[in-house]
Amino acid sequence: MIREYSIYIRTLGKGGDKYTALLKSIDSQTIPPKEVVVVLPKGYNPPKEKLGYERFAYSDKGMVKQRLFAIDDVRTPYILLLDDDVEFEAMYVEKLFDTMEKANSECCIPILHDNSLHETKLKAFVNRFIGYVSRKKTNDYFFMKINKAGGFTIKTNLDTNEQYYTQTGHGSNCFVSAKALRDIHFEEDLWLEKSGYALPDDQVMFYKLYLYGHNIAICQNAYFCHLDAGSTNNDKRYLNVAKAKTGNNLIFWYRYIYNYQKGVNKFVSVLCIIHRIFWESLLYIIKHHNLATVKSCFSGLKFGLSYIRK
Repeated sequence: MIREYSIYIRTLGKGGDKYTALLKSIDSQTIPPKEVVVVLPKGYNPPKEKLGYERFAYSDKGMVKQRLFAIDDVRTPYILLLDDDVEFEAMYVEKLFDTMEKANSECCIPILHDNSLHETKLKAFVNRFIGYVSRKKTNDYFFMKINKAGGFTIKTNLDTNEQYYTQTGHGSNCFVSAKALRDIHFEEDLWLEKSGYALPDDQVMFYKLYLYGHNIAICQNAYFCHLDAGSTNNDKRYLNVAKAKTGNNLIFWYRYIYNYQKGVNKFVSVLCIIHRIFWESLLYIIKHHNLATVKSCFSGLKFGLSYIRK
């Protein structure tokens, strides 16, 4: 394996202290990157914090569009895709390369440290009930596995001596061969941005890698933390999230779950997605309790059904 890679950072240039932590992590790597590229939307100013050797590049604004720029632009065999609010240890990339060689995989991600993922018992119950995410002991070798509702299951009984794989991951990072990324034709999924919020763009990217036969290995001993800077909060954002929760999740389910099912499993998957969209939308409407949220949920559902009919 040729241990040569580039880093591409997706950002709006407003990461602040968390972006500084990312730059320190990059600068400390035991295997330095061939190139560090900061991908900004056109018209945005570069962040004030700098490494001194990064290259600034510009693309159309969008979570997917900025990732597509990286996929098209990279010239090294491997690429580390990052968001601007993460930090990791000095041996991070070295450990990922080691895991990829051992696991015979083309993609590798760590087990994420993220305080925002901590759940209360009530939230865990709700997430499990609607089919979004459940945590349980399993006998298979997947750390995270997509379910028939388009959500996922997280394996809790991990053995540190075993090698595990995954079907999805967190969009804040992805270490993968450039060839595998180009193989999945992520440009076919620009529908993700039509709602105004690209949810679930990370799940689409990882699950397509899995469906196209590219193993995604889990590195259990690499420290990686999502500092969770979050997006700018405004009235429009939560309405776009409401639209994505119905429309985008429905399209993801149809393209990558329903179309891969056979026989009675097709019918079961239909029941699962109806259950998830109904309860997830209802709970989101209750949380924000206004007519605009209701309209956004129905707008997303209309968009998703229209896409499927076409």
